[in-house]
Amino acid sequence: GVGMDVVRTNIDQIGGTIDIKSVAGEGSSVTIKIPLTLAIVSALIVEAAGDRFAIPQLSVVELVRARANSEHRIERIKDTAVLRLRNKLLPLIHLKKLLKIDDGAASDPENGFIVVTQVGSQTFGIVVDGVFHTEEIVVKPMSTKLRHIDMFSGNTILGDGAVIMIIDPNGIAKALGAAGSSAHDMGEENGA
Repeated sequence: GVGMDVVRTNIDQIGGTIDIKSVAGEGSSVTIKIPLTLAIVSALIVEAAGDRFAIPQLSVVELVRARANSEHRIERIKDTAVLRLRNKLLPLIHLKKLLKIDDGAASDPENGFIVVTQVGSQTFGIVVDGVFHTEEIVVKPMSTKLRHIDMFSGNTILGDGAVIMIIDPNGIAKALGAAGSSAHDMGEENGA
């Protein structure tokens, strides 16, 4: 009884309804109705290698325009690119390299748009070619044939009719893996 009370309270909070029908000797059926708006999320629309992608706003901490010789600059530790942001070092990952859609266009290693992202306790920067705007998007589930790809959590149709993929920050954090945590540790050691 107490457990179902918690469920009802949480469902009520998000504007849903819960119905329980019980027949003696037959069992109970629980019907939960959740509003469709739960499938609508705020997302940042970015560009990489000429394609647009959506990054859920929930995991975006801030946007940084990195420039050489500025307070926010891209540095290299061995072969790893890191962003110096307020005296912290954040590991960087280039979205087009990660998705293997590098268009061969020369990207300036010193300058770029960086989406500072947080997944759990891990903070990292996603380097993109351009940033457009934030938009409320309706999340469409991935096709069963594509569900094994960790980098995407779904897709959406923009107002102009374009179908774009929604980036899954958890998949990117996983791909960054050990390299990201070691660069982060270096930042902590450097008095960050």
